[in-house]
Order: sequence, then structure tokens, then C-alpha cells
Amino acid sequence: MIIDESTIKIIEPSKEIYELIEFYKKLMQKSLPNSNITLIGSFAIPMCGKEEFDLLVEVDDVKKTQKIIESNSQDRIGIGPIVDGEGFCRSKKRFGIICEIHIVPRNHKKIKQYLNLIDKLKSNPNLVEEYSNLKKSLDGSLESQYKKAKSKFLKKYNLI
Repeated sequence: MIIDESTIKIIEPSKEIYELIEFYKKLMQKSLPNSNITLIGSFAIPMCGKEEFDLLVEVDDVKKTQKIIESNSQDRIGIGPIVDGEGFCRSKKRFGIICEIHIVPRNHKKIKQYLNLIDKLKSNPNLVEEYSNLKKSLDGSLESQYKKAKSKFLKKYNLI
């Protein structure tokens, strides 16, 4: 069986990316006024990353929130799976980048994990440089290779 797997493109943070992040944060805030919305992932550090940014949305009801996001997104965002209590939504590629939305119940264990990772990286510029170099070396690799190398790095430094 042949699996069609996409290749990874690594991009640098830019003014345009942060403008798009703000667009999606405002869309989430308008749709979910009682939620906590936080930028996580590479662009929260900031550092290079693949062509997507991640928003963490803390809510009371994950499934209901997914439906609200989908219905208020003007056909920009689709619903993904719910895994271990964490729901996912994903935007269509817009201006070359995707918004990945991580929806978790308030006080979910993943919130602390995501925020701790960002704090650890922000406090260690040498680690960020090494992680950036790793990501740049993975430009053009398959998604599975990227995930494996990223996971190995994060485990090596006890970041996950």
C-alpha cells in the first residue's frame, strides 16, 4: 500500500505570519469570548517552523467548541479528531500557512505541557538555536521523518 505523505517546508517567522496569527486569534475570540486563547509552538518562541502555527484554546466543552469554530469560520476551518480529550481543528492553507487549533478543557494536562515547553525554550537561546538548526535540516523531508526527529530532540532534552 502506498501512502501519500507530504513534505515539510520550514519557514522563518515574519510580520505576515504574525498578522495571520492575529486574524485567527481574533476569529477565535469573537466565536469563543469565554475561552483562553494562546499561541503555542514554534512561532510562540519565536523560531522557524513548518508552514503552520498552533493556537491553544481552553474551553468548557471541546465537541461543542469544534462545532462553533467550524460554523463561524466562513468555511476556513474544519473539524478534526478528539484524542485524549484534546480536540483539533485545522484551517485551510491561507497565504502559505495553516492554523492548527488545539482545543482542550480548562485544566487539561496538555495546557501545562505546551506552556512549559515554550517557557523552557524561551529561557535557553542555545537550545532554540539547536532546535532551529534541526528543523532547517529537515526542510523537504517527509512529515513522518520530521515528526520522528522532532520527538527525538524533545525527548533528548526532556522537553516532553
